[in-house]
Amino acid sequence: MNPYSFLLLLLLTISLSAQSKNALLTEIARDSIIESFQKKTLLKRQSLTGQYPFLDQEGASFITLEKDKRLRGCIGSLQAHRPLIDDLRANAKSAAFEDTRFLKLKKEELSGLEIEVSILSNPEPVVYDSLASLKRQIKEGEDGIILVKDSKRATFLPQVWEKTDSFDDFFTSLCSKAGLRQACLQEHPDIFRYTVQKYSEKDLSKRPAPNAGTFYPKQCSDTQAWFSRFHERSRHSRPQTAGALPRALIVPHAGYRYSGYTADLAYRLVQNSTAKRVILIGPSHHTPFEGVSAASYEAFQTPCGILRNDESYLQKIKKVFPLKSVQNAHAKEHSTEVQLPFINHYLPQTKVIELIYGKTHEDELEKMIAYLLQDRDNLLVVSSDLSHYHSQDNAHKRDYICLDSIERLSANRIKNGCEACGYEGIRALLNVTKKMNFKSQLLDYRTSADTTGDTQHVVGYTSAIFGK
Repeated sequence: MNPYSFLLLLLLTISLSAQSKNALLTEIARDSIIESFQKKTLLKRQSLTGQYPFLDQEGASFITLEKDKRLRGCIGSLQAHRPLIDDLRANAKSAAFEDTRFLKLKKEELSGLEIEVSILSNPEPVVYDSLASLKRQIKEGEDGIILVKDSKRATFLPQVWEKTDSFDDFFTSLCSKAGLRQACLQEHPDIFRYTVQKYSEKDLSKRPAPNAGTFYPKQCSDTQAWFSRFHERSRHSRPQTAGALPRALIVPHAGYRYSGYTADLAYRLVQNSTAKRVILIGPSHHTPFEGVSAASYEAFQTPCGILRNDESYLQKIKKVFPLKSVQNAHAKEHSTEVQLPFINHYLPQTKVIELIYGKTHEDELEKMIAYLLQDRDNLLVVSSDLSHYHSQDNAHKRDYICLDSIERLSANRIKNGCEACGYEGIRALLNVTKKMNFKSQLLDYRTSADTTGDTQHVVGYTSAIFGK
């Protein structure tokens, strides 16, 4: 790649970065890794290069993977020798599965994995006749370095300067990496330098998580402890299911101490799903509005890592339905937020679309759910608790109407006293699944009294699955 081609690639990439905040390149890298687990193609090369022509130009990239703030893989190209999109895909998979310093990445490690993409300029030789001359020419913090001596060579990206104390420390480590003695600069090795444009998932716009620390823990270790408790508990009362993997779920959204186990039973049954995306549908509890709103963030933050927003599929939905963008509703809403740690734990390879509904016309959600369930790459999650703050006996009377409606797939029955806060979402799902000849299965029902012992003011919770 000549300097002018690199300049064009750089300008186009910078322009895209200003608009997408790193989303495209890091998404290509992540999807390339996920493809290896899903055994299906996620990236449409022709579509991407048609929309972003710079991806079809030769480019050199490095992919850096971090897990729990520790290096988990780093492999790349020092010279551009193939289209950038192919370089990104190949290096992402190599960093995940072929970096000999690490074991091959496992699917469960996608939870908490952070990806950084570096686009390299053409390396240029550094002509020096002394150590002092080399020091004058190298820009610490800006230059990536390639060190070559005889048949041995190694490189450090510019980011490594942040992790070393000095010029001498940087080159001592680089010499060691090349398999040379630490003072190898005394042997006057060939030195090349380059610059990078860095793109990191750390810089993506992320959905706020205001309910972390109340509905569920802020820390990953504490969140994982909940899943361990749910798993141990379910070993003694695991629901028996038949047929194919579920296509849709109903799950509650209270604090994990109240309804986490109930929700976990449903998520555990879809952990082997091959769905590309999970579409969360929940009611707005805090912000009144009309219609359905879609989250516009590039990612969703959970205690144990991020989940990517499926922005390209969201654009497809918007061409069919008039989705709104009431971001204040998403920034506060717990009915969908509490689902994200479950998805990150059981389905870390999927992307997410978050839909929150306010006041809707009777068939608005129904038409949308019908459309979404036509695509087998979608897993729908409808979030709802049941009745609120009745006595245990009165709650049971109202909740059993909801449960009976779910078992029968009866959107008419649910009108006769079901007080679910996600009533509209449940009713729409029942109507659609009935028409699609799905079957339903209730997994669990309980109330807050099972946790608190208070039988005078209870909230009801259930989970259910739907599929062929």
